[in-house]
Amino acid sequence: MANPVLVYVVNALHPGGTEKLVVEMSRAFAPEFRVRVVCLDEPGVWASELRMLGIPVYCLWRQPGLDLRMSLKLASLLRKWRAAIVHAHQCTPWFYAALARLLYRRPKLLLEEHGRFYPEPDRPLRRLVNRVLIRRLTHRFVAVSEDVRQRLGRYEGLDTAGVDVIYNGVRAEEPTSPKQREGSRQEWGFAASDFVVGMVGRFDPIKNLPMLVQALDAAHRREPRVHALLVGDGPELSSIRALVERLGQQDAVRLAGFRQDSRRLLQCMDLFVLSSFSEGTSMALLEAMAAEVPVVVTAVGGNPEIVIAGETGWVVPSGAVEALASVIVEAARDPQRCRRFGEAGRRRFAEQFMLEAMLANYRRIYGELLQPDRRKVAT
Repeated sequence: MANPVLVYVVNALHPGGTEKLVVEMSRAFAPEFRVRVVCLDEPGVWASELRMLGIPVYCLWRQPGLDLRMSLKLASLLRKWRAAIVHAHQCTPWFYAALARLLYRRPKLLLEEHGRFYPEPDRPLRRLVNRVLIRRLTHRFVAVSEDVRQRLGRYEGLDTAGVDVIYNGVRAEEPTSPKQREGSRQEWGFAASDFVVGMVGRFDPIKNLPMLVQALDAAHRREPRVHALLVGDGPELSSIRALVERLGQQDAVRLAGFRQDSRRLLQCMDLFVLSSFSEGTSMALLEAMAAEVPVVVTAVGGNPEIVIAGETGWVVPSGAVEALASVIVEAARDPQRCRRFGEAGRRRFAEQFMLEAMLANYRRIYGELLQPDRRKVAT
């Protein structure tokens, strides 16, 4: 008997935390399911990686605004494949996938919400439509943090008691050798005595990278050993480059752009910083903890659920440039504390955020969805 068809629906497969998770889950479940990936917008650069693994990626080319043809196209594909489970990543794919179930009702539908907008728009009509229709077409709900679960109740009209929290997970990688680490640092022009502050992620407004760059400027002026390596690409890259130049920090702050070897570069950092306005469960943050790099995060979204302030890292208020600068200087001058936080972060990662644990949770949910319905939904 053929394996059941599992369909992931996502906006696109451009580099990002949600998209990385879709790639990882597609690879992990391919031996157990016939996995298909549907992108609402464009394929993105990671589509080719999945296709090379034999996992089909389809694109629906959504038009701006409310494009109800997405649900028609999606329903047609689901019927053609006789899909058993549709796993929608984020709320827009969830909306169109739920409407597709009005046309083809066989698949079980799972929403996984990764993160929220900033600032969060309050849309009463959206909540009403979700309560009356969309949630009734959905079988399971998952949030990647407790904060996201509460926001699904507040802004999407869901009953939070029916939303499971499953934290993201990443693969543990072998640490680089001291010689490899030194080579990576030399590649970017860092001296052995430099204290390298880093960030890996999409250069998006929600990441509040101006806060990080301004804090780096203030920290470097107090502690000249402070340098930075910022890895990633996105719409804010040019404005961040301009800010670095305006502050006269071109020699201290390196902008690496998008790199396939970002996890290797993580291991040459002395401190990882996440200055976001909002987060779900940051994949880059988990990768830093897995690499035993001490971390500092803003007190937003799921960050304080992952980083225990004063035990596994530093937590600063969102937008607090001076507080972040002070932490960077403190970290540069206190290597023992950095080492202690890095080791504690690695232990917390191993206990809570391993990829295998996350996959086991979804494997359990998929198994339950393949059983006869236990919840009243539109079937």
